[in-house]
Amino acid sequence: MSARLMQNEPAMLQRMVFEQLTPQPGGYVLDAWEGEDLRTLGVPMTYLLAERDIALAAPGSELASRLGVEPVMVPGTHEALLTHPDELAGALLKATVTPEN
Repeated sequence: MSARLMQNEPAMLQRMVFEQLTPQPGGYVLDAWEGEDLRTLGVPMTYLLAERDIALAAPGSELASRLGVEPVMVPGTHEALLTHPDELAGALLKATVTPEN
């Protein structure tokens, strides 16, 4: 599984990162949301999707559509925070800038 999180990264790095992870249940990603419609909260939402993420429980575009947004593509794999931190931070900052700011 470690190779699916960070493909094309050195095997030693893949193993080191994988060994630090805590397994997460997939239901919170795949099950239907039964709470309040998040789009009614008035909070800007953005879904960042790594271009080479092959470890998601469902296609990133499907997950983004649950929020009613189009995914914003960023370079990297599932662990883009580790492999492409500058690009990911830039996308996060850009997503938080609105015309009112």
